[in-house]
Amino acid sequence: MDEEKKSLNPLKAVTTVLSAFSGIRRGEDSRKALAKLNPLQIILAAFLCLACFIGLLLLLVHSIAS
Repeated sequence: MDEEKKSLNPLKAVTTVLSAFSGIRRGEDSRKALAKLNPLQIILAAFLCLACFIGLLLLLVHSIAS
């Protein structure tokens, strides 16, 4: 029954991770979202968001330094 409640929507995983990065989601909403998502999706979305963030920082530093 627990597996039925899991969502396979990658957009929800990304929005959950982004709201966790920024700290704008309430605790109750965060717990509800985490209960519906697969932990592997959250981990992959976190790595994707982190890679994008690091890439943007590198691009910004490169553009300022040149």
